[in-house]
Amino acid sequence: MKRSYIPWLTIIFILSLSCSNKDSESVTYDTTDATVLSFSLAAQDAYPGLGAAVFTVENRSDTGLIAPRDGDSLLYGTPLNRVVPRVTFNSRPSAAIYYTSDTSFVYTGYDTLDLTKRPVYLRVYAADRTHEKYYRIDAYAHQTDPYLYRIDTLQTQLASPRLMRVLYRMDGFHAFLTDGYSVGVTHSADAVSWTDEQVVAGLPKNTNVRQIVSDSVSSDFCYLADTSLYRSSDGVNWTATTLAFPVTPFQIEATLFSFAGRLWFAASGGGEMYLSCYDTESEQISVLQALPSDFPLSDFATVVFQSVSGRPTAFLYGGYDRDGRMSAAGWSLEDKGGEFRLINLNSSRYAQSAIAGAALVSYAGRLIRFGGLLEDGSVSGVYESETEGLTFTSSDTAHLPVPEGFAPRYRQSAVVIGSCIYLFGGQDHNQYYSDVYRTRLNSIDW
Repeated sequence: MKRSYIPWLTIIFILSLSCSNKDSESVTYDTTDATVLSFSLAAQDAYPGLGAAVFTVENRSDTGLIAPRDGDSLLYGTPLNRVVPRVTFNSRPSAAIYYTSDTSFVYTGYDTLDLTKRPVYLRVYAADRTHEKYYRIDAYAHQTDPYLYRIDTLQTQLASPRLMRVLYRMDGFHAFLTDGYSVGVTHSADAVSWTDEQVVAGLPKNTNVRQIVSDSVSSDFCYLADTSLYRSSDGVNWTATTLAFPVTPFQIEATLFSFAGRLWFAASGGGEMYLSCYDTESEQISVLQALPSDFPLSDFATVVFQSVSGRPTAFLYGGYDRDGRMSAAGWSLEDKGGEFRLINLNSSRYAQSAIAGAALVSYAGRLIRFGGLLEDGSVSGVYESETEGLTFTSSDTAHLPVPEGFAPRYRQSAVVIGSCIYLFGGQDHNQYYSDVYRTRLNSIDW
């Protein structure tokens, strides 16, 4: 209950009672000491952020400062208009009085305080009733929902709509597009303004642009097909190198991803299919292990991230196998100091729905899956995995607004740059898209 500012004798009488409670216990009995030792807020069941907030006390030569540690704000939605402060003093004071813009009252340890009425001051009188100390109390709650994604439309059509693959490296975004016959490429530094499209030279006519990758060592664009490695430094001019595979004759079935200084691919030979890799420094091919016949070879989604164990991990999800069957499997490949083992996560009891043409990113401590075509012909929404691909659950649509005019789709490209996710193009059952969206979680930099 608040008390108006009252005469000194009454204040001293109240404080002589209130200071006996545990919230204002003294460490010393220096009669000239008016400093505050600590400040906190009493917990409330509905708002755990109050009790969890950590404040620091700066005993400056003029007006001291009581503020959240590191200048941080309290959790979004935390009410600051009715908080119960908990104060400990360095020495037993004779009085402590709160001042807001329209009232003042004696601190007892149980009164409610409105921290939204700035400035808020705490004036502490030492036991000798002569020495005193002023503190300004600063406390702010985040004004934006930390779990809300902000989405901006950067481009409605970066090029004529076709099947698209967008990769990012230090010089910006590169969009590879194909109509099934020829491949073109356009470049952008900001995903808004794009260069005139150039026709790509040196790639095979049946190139699956969704399997073009960027070499993690040289940043060259790479594509493996037939028996060759195709490489380009600018995305326009490509050269082919015939590979020497341990099993002959052989055929490259799919380019999978660039990971741990290697280009990973699936190749068949001698009646078997193998997970293989090309070391871009030593230019040597290694065969890791045999792959099952239902291993996906097209329209799979991939992402490279750091696992909770601290190991670099590549994850491949969904897609179609060589017989056109849609896959529900997720495959995880960890780099254990240069040793690799591919694990089928779908062999666990956490079976997922079959999907193809999804896009995956690692963002805000989770994997996020955008779109994808399901077995029943419907298009998936946005799903998240906090289990590194073991399970996916539908995202909270209240916190992930859909841009006006956006249509559910599959075969999108998704790239994470800094604190933002960039989404490019895709298709639905009726058309291709070449639009660009940028989305960002509010709390990603908090």
